[in-house]
Amino acid sequence: MPAKRARDEDEENGRPRPRRRRRGTISRHFGGRIDPFTSAVLVFPLFLTYQLGILSRGGRGQNGVDFVTRSLIELCERDLGNYLMILGGLCVAYLAIVVILRRSGSFSPRAFLPVLLESTFYATTMGTLILFALQRFLDFAPGLAIVGGLLPVDVLVIAAGAGLHEELIFRLIGMGGLGWLLAGITGRRRAWIAALILSSLIFSMAHHVGPAGEPFTYDAFVYRSLAGVFFAIVYQIRGFAVAAWTHALYDVYVLSLG
Repeated sequence: MPAKRARDEDEENGRPRPRRRRRGTISRHFGGRIDPFTSAVLVFPLFLTYQLGILSRGGRGQNGVDFVTRSLIELCERDLGNYLMILGGLCVAYLAIVVILRRSGSFSPRAFLPVLLESTFYATTMGTLILFALQRFLDFAPGLAIVGGLLPVDVLVIAAGAGLHEELIFRLIGMGGLGWLLAGITGRRRAWIAALILSSLIFSMAHHVGPAGEPFTYDAFVYRSLAGVFFAIVYQIRGFAVAAWTHALYDVYVLSLG
């Protein structure tokens, strides 16, 4: 093999072998879709923010599709001490994983910065683009039910819960599951499109269901359906972490305006 022979000659002549240039954090970030394991590491701060916020509010304000917290509460037999113990154990395990991944070169805490910057860009432009499209092509502007007078901690808790749990249910499980089920029937591309549309419609309708749901209006339903399509595209192209942070930061932006 020519490459092996060249390496052997370099070693015999005492010449150092050329090293491959390591890609920077930014180039690695935009080099492709973020893998599921890295996404889990990147969204843990959303999980922790939400959990601590729920605890500080006496258990109030849980997201409507938050089945994780409800399962944890049942697992802990509704005992606060057990719940805090599990939460503390998860934090210790998370820090240990981050240290191990950093030492192995598989992950750097600096990866949070490009995720936040990219997500912030999507979050601040998404609403404007959707409103422009609705006004330009459908000639209406949706009136969303936005709760005003929220404290900053309330905004952070609500946004973290929505970003994490709604993307988990409607994109990772909903869209991913529908795409997997339909792939054998329609082919992967058509399955992905159908899953994107169906999961976005379900995502929008979920905001009008249940005792905490807002009254149904056509304008709001269309707006949230398009928002769901946007989140789904971000999820499919960039991965779960960017989709979750985009959703959370968008909610921070909207709720702060309220």
